[in-house]
Amino acid sequence: MQFLKRWFSNPESGPVQTVEEEHSLEYFAWLLSRMPLGDVPDLAQSPHVGAQDDSGLVDRITAAYRGAYAAFVPTSSAWDHSLFSIKADVHNALLGDNADEAARVLGRPSETAFFWGFDDIAKAPPGEVEPHEFVVRRLNGTISWQKLHAMWLMDMLNSLAEAIGARRMTYPEMQPADVGANYANARSADQILDDIDETLSIKLHFPNPFPNEIGLSTKRGTAGFRALQAVYQAWRIGQISRSRANFKVLEIGAGLGRTAYFADHFGIKDYTVIDIPLTNAAQASFLGRTLGASRIRLHGEESVAPVRIVPATAIDQIDERYDLIVNVDSLTEMSQETAEAYWRFARKNTNTFLSINHEVNQNTVRSLYANDPDVRGLRYPYWMRRGYVEEVLTW
Repeated sequence: MQFLKRWFSNPESGPVQTVEEEHSLEYFAWLLSRMPLGDVPDLAQSPHVGAQDDSGLVDRITAAYRGAYAAFVPTSSAWDHSLFSIKADVHNALLGDNADEAARVLGRPSETAFFWGFDDIAKAPPGEVEPHEFVVRRLNGTISWQKLHAMWLMDMLNSLAEAIGARRMTYPEMQPADVGANYANARSADQILDDIDETLSIKLHFPNPFPNEIGLSTKRGTAGFRALQAVYQAWRIGQISRSRANFKVLEIGAGLGRTAYFADHFGIKDYTVIDIPLTNAAQASFLGRTLGASRIRLHGEESVAPVRIVPATAIDQIDERYDLIVNVDSLTEMSQETAEAYWRFARKNTNTFLSINHEVNQNTVRSLYANDPDVRGLRYPYWMRRGYVEEVLTW
């Protein structure tokens, strides 16, 4: 653990603690995929955006929310029940008659628990800790969680570069001083992103339409935890599409919609997300501000916009075929009945399914298909987050 101790030594405060005294650093190290290299950057926070006239988008979102919520029937999933109490102020604002209050909750999510549970731009509910902070504090309660979180983000960024082939894999079976020597002079976030851009032949940008998003400071915006994950996920979707024209994707449980945003970079122009109504409102707010309000189609709207945001209550109305259905970090957190219903939908509406999920809960994605002889599965560790499994399923 010497490589970790040197990050936190402070000559002015006396000698650094030994591994035995600071044993929880060992637990934090399990989050990392490689030995840290270079200096640990400070976490950045996205600035407040200037005043914008987004009243048209806000009106569309509230109208879609009212229509979707009217048909919403909670499942047995804890998410469906707890989130409406945790986010009651947001729910009431979206249903109410005060357009300014609706605009506030949609445009300033760090002031409420609106994005709680699926993105890290959120104010934790009373008695709770933001999930990414919670993970780090649980593994190490004495070192600054911000410093450890920044190290984790740099590790993810290097994993992204290695996954796409922009950087060579680190080879640990050598002298410790030589680990990572092949890119010893390119260790900043911007240098790594330059390598990624060159390999992908695109220019990545990290839009921050909302204030107080935390992440790595880059020339392309603040690159946070979910954004880095979404770049990889969108790249994988692009790989599976093989640049086929009119490739159609549906994502179940799409979080803030970041993967849909980055998929546009990789040529995916027909993208549907399906989620509970409250999360749909967050997705519409993010994608409307980043892709453009004219490029999203909300519940109850008639348009040919390339990105469609659909409430889960309307799933039975979807009779289209998709080239790929995606689920990231949610199927194994749903109730069994809900997960099985989505799986039946996927089996009917596509023949290729991409899953990126953990297996800590009783239900797993593999349990959905293990007894189905028609399903062929490729299963391997997920590049971007230890403890997650990536599965490509076809039938």
